[in-house]
Amino acid sequence: MNIRRVISTIEKKYIIENLKKGERIDDRGLWEYRKMNIAHDIIASAEGSAEVTLGETRIMTGVKYDVGEPFPDIPDEGVCTIMAELLPLASPLFERGPPDEQSIELARVVDRGIRHADCIQTKKLCIQENKLVYILFVDMYVMNYAGNLIDAGGISALTALISSRIPEGELKDGNLEWTGKYLTGKDIVKELPLILTYGKIGDIIFLDPNLPEELVSEGRISISVTKDKIVSIQKSGPATFSIEEIQELTKRSMEIGKNIREKLNLWQYKVSND
Repeated sequence: MNIRRVISTIEKKYIIENLKKGERIDDRGLWEYRKMNIAHDIIASAEGSAEVTLGETRIMTGVKYDVGEPFPDIPDEGVCTIMAELLPLASPLFERGPPDEQSIELARVVDRGIRHADCIQTKKLCIQENKLVYILFVDMYVMNYAGNLIDAGGISALTALISSRIPEGELKDGNLEWTGKYLTGKDIVKELPLILTYGKIGDIIFLDPNLPEELVSEGRISISVTKDKIVSIQKSGPATFSIEEIQELTKRSMEIGKNIREKLNLWQYKVSND
């Protein structure tokens, strides 16, 4: 489905005229996020889980694990895989079937921010070098689509990882035995990369596009930041960003990221290893 056809020309003009005045249809400023809520440990069968709402966008994430042989080039490191599924119940724009371009982009952008920040301490996921490692599966499920899946997905994935408890195992005489202890999010997670996504229409740039804004945007850019550096940048759509715009957005991302990190306090969702 061509999603640009689901919004009228009149509504598009209204959105753009408001943005030109520094106003938005949901009464936010250009650099404001919608209200965000976080819940954790919501899936009993998962090792870690979280549900994040950003405005009316809602994403649920679960962490599961398996054990297996490490990759030959990283024999002492475990693996973390991130996937995303756009459930048809989340939007009439989503259809059943194999992963489409939008779900692949969501998973890859979230994964890139986490991977390039060295967020996961993969060496802690090694049970025995060259023999056995943990394989973590971080699965994001979009429950309601109201714009900006990437930022909501990034927070949801981080919170699920932080709240996780992975049974600790060790190899004895070639057999895997459980110690009764756990690897927790505090053991596994090192950095907290936050993704900030900006939409662009003409020369107007704005943070956290809602669905109508996303449908009329010419493109967007997602910038992942830790507390002290930029770790990844991903652009999509035909819109272009000048060097000056990129410099301004990276500066803003560091400032906004610092405020969001302090406000959310994601480490509060960690659990003990008892």
